[in-house]
Amino acid sequence: EHLNERSHTRTPPCSLVKALISLQFNNNNNNNNNFNDYYMNMTEKELMQGAEEDVTGASTAEGTITLAEEMIKLRLSDAELTSEEIIDSSSSENIPQPSTHDHLNQPPAPSSPIPFKFVPLRMGGNGRTHLPTEESAALVEEMGGLFKLQQMTEAFYEKAFKDETLDKFLRSRDDPHGRRFATWIHQKLSGGSKWDEDRAGRSNVPVRVAGGNQIRVNDRTSAHVAAWNSPKRARHEVGRHFELGECRVWMRLHFWAMREVGLEELSPSFVDYYVRFLGHFVRVYESSAPAFARESFRWSADPDNIQKYMNNGHYMTDVLGG
Repeated sequence: EHLNERSHTRTPPCSLVKALISLQFNNNNNNNNNFNDYYMNMTEKELMQGAEEDVTGASTAEGTITLAEEMIKLRLSDAELTSEEIIDSSSSENIPQPSTHDHLNQPPAPSSPIPFKFVPLRMGGNGRTHLPTEESAALVEEMGGLFKLQQMTEAFYEKAFKDETLDKFLRSRDDPHGRRFATWIHQKLSGGSKWDEDRAGRSNVPVRVAGGNQIRVNDRTSAHVAAWNSPKRARHEVGRHFELGECRVWMRLHFWAMREVGLEELSPSFVDYYVRFLGHFVRVYESSAPAFARESFRWSADPDNIQKYMNNGHYMTDVLGG
């Protein structure tokens, strides 16, 4: 939230959003100009109404920004989040409802080791947005598809729930975190619609967050705002965004889960691509975090690191202090 240093008054949401749009999408390609047009043609009332439909309650702990404004600010600060909102609002009505069962089938193991192939990330929007390619989709199939992705994400959340740092951001352990994360990865890499299908079938009932507020979690933007305002966080921490140390913990545990379910053996090409892919997306948490993606991947290759972490009560002193 932008505050005028002299008057301490908030910039009107519409002005803030349009300033962010101009900054984010200036001189971008035609696809991103579609996002620009979509938001720039909306009035302040329309911008706030869309966000306020997803939240109830007054403000974050600091009292300087409402949750609705926080969602607008976050979504418009990142081209990936903006693109996901456009997909959600324009196509969800035409997406078939997903089955109550995932019907995931374990793929057969490869008969021989798969040779390594370097696949570059394809970026659009002046390097701001990841674009799926035939090669990235092939990597998903090579490593085992949605079945193995969900194995990885379920293993990650098992670790996150035990982690002294990350668990506080997770409002509830009952939500299908692993499935949602896996379908998001699958859609981003394959160009399919697994994540959109999952979103179309989600409940519209808001969840309770800190301060008696409620928020409807239906995409990454709302999920991030809900995490920052988790009722499990200490009162003085509510509303604070992810910091670098927390991002490094997140990546370390995630890559540990990837290693644990055997993806290095199944597809070293996928692992190499995925480390770079996650490094791109983690910047929405903290802009300096991408530089630590490879270190976070290497961390779990040393059993001593894992043992020290567990002996210390699932807390990473080397990045968080204490």
